[in-house]
Amino acid sequence: MNREEAIIRLYLTIDAAYRAVTQGRPIRQCGRQPNLSDAEAITIEVFGEMQRLHDDAAIWRYADAHWRDWFPKLGSYKAYVKQIANLASIKQRIFAHLFTPEDDVHITDGVPMPICHLARASRSKLFRGEAAFGFCAAKDEHYYGFKGHVIINLQQQVVGFTLAPANIDERDVLDNMRGLLAGLLIGDKGLLSKTKQAELASVGIDLQTPLRDNMQDVRPETAVQRLLKVRRRVETAIGQLVDFYDFAACKARDLWHLTSRLVRKLLAYNLAIS
Repeated sequence: MNREEAIIRLYLTIDAAYRAVTQGRPIRQCGRQPNLSDAEAITIEVFGEMQRLHDDAAIWRYADAHWRDWFPKLGSYKAYVKQIANLASIKQRIFAHLFTPEDDVHITDGVPMPICHLARASRSKLFRGEAAFGFCAAKDEHYYGFKGHVIINLQQQVVGFTLAPANIDERDVLDNMRGLLAGLLIGDKGLLSKTKQAELASVGIDLQTPLRDNMQDVRPETAVQRLLKVRRRVETAIGQLVDFYDFAACKARDLWHLTSRLVRKLLAYNLAIS
């Protein structure tokens, strides 16, 4: 598929989802309506992410240079950035509309998201009172920022995402998934908790994790090996999000803009592999 076909397909998907979540109702009650339609604005930023352009300025320059004939109502950079930031909640609703946890098997893992170098954390004013100090086991280092908690299905599509301060226990974040998930949920050792397993089992979620080396595992060895093999899919998905879409970089100054950018990255990733 060439780029022209790809952007047409992307626009049709986003436009249909936008119409579904808004049900034809205007989302602005007052003020001037933007010349560029909301579906076009979201298409431009998601397609830009697919081209490995991860900041608003680069996406706008790319659209202005290569797609101006396709989007003749694309306005100035400032007007475009304001429009896509104001669509943060709409993008979240589009994401939920297109990708919901409907399968019986899901996998979850965390993504450390530092906002600055650890040595500058005490002086940083970014996300003051919202970010926190945490520990990244994979890199064996402390950091200051957030931790993203990703849930994928067996097709490696992200169907759930929660952003929390880096010091929040991963097991507590799972409570956000009550009522949304059902069936088998595979996690890492950080989710080990008999109490949490029992709580989630009461709402239809079967949480399964590898055990620590000093713990006796009564499950069949073949079942444990399948569990570990399936769990690697979330590592692959997170690796693609971080390496290709720069997902772990917190390039924003407030949660509103950060959330808006993270959702567009998730949309770009999911729609690219769909």
